[in-house]
Amino acid sequence: MDRIRTALDQKRRGTHYADRMHRILGVCQDCGILWHEERVAFTNGSSTLRRVHDIEPVGRVLVTPRYEKYGLHVNTRVLPRLKRMAPQFAYALNVPSTSVEVDGNIVYIRVPLDDGQSDGLVTFEEAWSIAQGIPVGSLLLGIDDDRRQLVLEMISPTNVHAAVVGMTGSGKSTLLKTMIMSAQRIGGSQVALFDPSGGFRPFSGHPSVWRGGLFSRPDDCELGLEALARGIGRGPGRLTFVFVDEVPELIAQRPEIKKHLARLAQAGRHAGLHLVIGAQHLLASDVGSMTLRNIPVRLVGRVADRMAAYQATSRNDTGAESLRGRGDFVAVNGSTVRHFQVAYLTEADLEEWARRYAPRDAMVPVRPEVRTAQRAPVYALAGSGGGGGGGGDGRPPDEIPERALREIQRYIRKNGRRPSLNWVYRMTKEMLPTGGFNRDKARRAIRLAAHPPEAARAQR
Repeated sequence: MDRIRTALDQKRRGTHYADRMHRILGVCQDCGILWHEERVAFTNGSSTLRRVHDIEPVGRVLVTPRYEKYGLHVNTRVLPRLKRMAPQFAYALNVPSTSVEVDGNIVYIRVPLDDGQSDGLVTFEEAWSIAQGIPVGSLLLGIDDDRRQLVLEMISPTNVHAAVVGMTGSGKSTLLKTMIMSAQRIGGSQVALFDPSGGFRPFSGHPSVWRGGLFSRPDDCELGLEALARGIGRGPGRLTFVFVDEVPELIAQRPEIKKHLARLAQAGRHAGLHLVIGAQHLLASDVGSMTLRNIPVRLVGRVADRMAAYQATSRNDTGAESLRGRGDFVAVNGSTVRHFQVAYLTEADLEEWARRYAPRDAMVPVRPEVRTAQRAPVYALAGSGGGGGGGGDGRPPDEIPERALREIQRYIRKNGRRPSLNWVYRMTKEMLPTGGFNRDKARRAIRLAAHPPEAARAQR
């Protein structure tokens, strides 16, 4: 799910760490899972027993920006019990909470640092400097527990779209800004920005921004997302990251956005579109079940409780409800769970970026003409004999949109002749959501465009 560069593991063997490790092992012994006895021989009516250790310390402690991680080698026979013992470890260590996580063949007891020991913050420049050669199609997230740079390779088939979830104070908006900045600094792609709260505005003036600026009004967001969804199926396009924040709020005001997001999530990859949505909570009823099913990567910060953690990740063992906020996140993709600290942009960084690229509003696309539910007017052609079957009561011909007629008239004026039927088909296929005209309809449109007075008299 990510590209890892430059390991920065730290070993700790001081008294503080040794004391805590002894307390963790003491809890395991008190619960009867530190070791067990096995019979290895039976001779002359007596058994020979051997002590087998089920839990052994790894011999090092990882210190992350927000946690201390005590590693244990654990026999699988006691692993289910150990994973339920976080409250006992917290009590023995005299800390508010701990968590138990499995990482390969090592089980870590995660102990939060006191707020006075570290603020836990990692700047964008610190994370960026670890490995600056991030490839096109990837987005910087921050650093993981081993103090290695963590990036999300969006062009991978397993990481097509992502959702950033977290309550107020979790660092959700910070992570979205970091991802946008990394896309703009890496280059080779464009970004589409949709944010009713205006948090993306410092990035809206960069040349890579789709349609030249930020979509902030819900009506404008709907038109922009509709244009992106309508472009799917017209061949591969330029690599584009579509960032949409406060998705439930947008859908509540403009329900059609749910349909456009579902379309982007379902088929956007074929057009080079990669969706990154932000929400304080992730419910299928709010965002749409089709959208959620097609977003494999969940980047989750602090949430209210275990139920909210399950709704955000579709798993019940991520520990997202125990995260500390302020950029403390987990990345979840299928069976993979990675803990990381978000890299944040300082106010000075944002102001400098906005000074270099003055923020702008987007050029809002115009919705194409759509046929109304009303009965279309009948355009009688000279010599056509009226509607179907000569009786006058048959199904009237479809309405020819004025926009298509104007394009045909422009062609006639420019070239001095009528367009071909194939030209009309291609023009209307690109212009109209209903698709290209068939031969009869194209022939009728050419006649109407070439003789507008006759069409007006026929309409009257």
